[in-house]
Amino acid sequence: MEEAEEPKFMAVDSNSDDYRQTIKKAQATLNDFKVALESLPDDSFASVKFFIPEAQGSDEGAFLWLMHPFFEDGYCFARPFELPEEFTWLEVGQWIKLPEESLMDWYILTDSGDLSGGYSLRYQRNLTPDHKKHEYDERIGIKKYL
Repeated sequence: MEEAEEPKFMAVDSNSDDYRQTIKKAQATLNDFKVALESLPDDSFASVKFFIPEAQGSDEGAFLWLMHPFFEDGYCFARPFELPEEFTWLEVGQWIKLPEESLMDWYILTDSGDLSGGYSLRYQRNLTPDHKKHEYDERIGIKKYL
């Protein structure tokens, strides 16, 4: 019997102190990320994480990774690359404008699998049982945490 495919979205306790520390780290290193984006090599992929409501004006939503970020005048512009089915007001690839102080996390991942940032990913990995850590890294494409 085949094992069911795991969901792409992993639920975490966003109120835990450890998770909140990941947000503080991401915010504290945001300027480093912005500088790195200015000379992002072609073999690298950048992503940002924000809380996105499932409907405009809703308090319900999810922390989603968005691609192709850039920053301008205190805002981050980025595009979702996957969305839960409840998020009908957005489309994959649509540009979203978000206040940069709402940023939850960021990462840069090279083609060779080197990850910078990704503090919430590291947190999630620590919650993953040891025998599944390699599978977690492989699913994301991480070979080395910088």
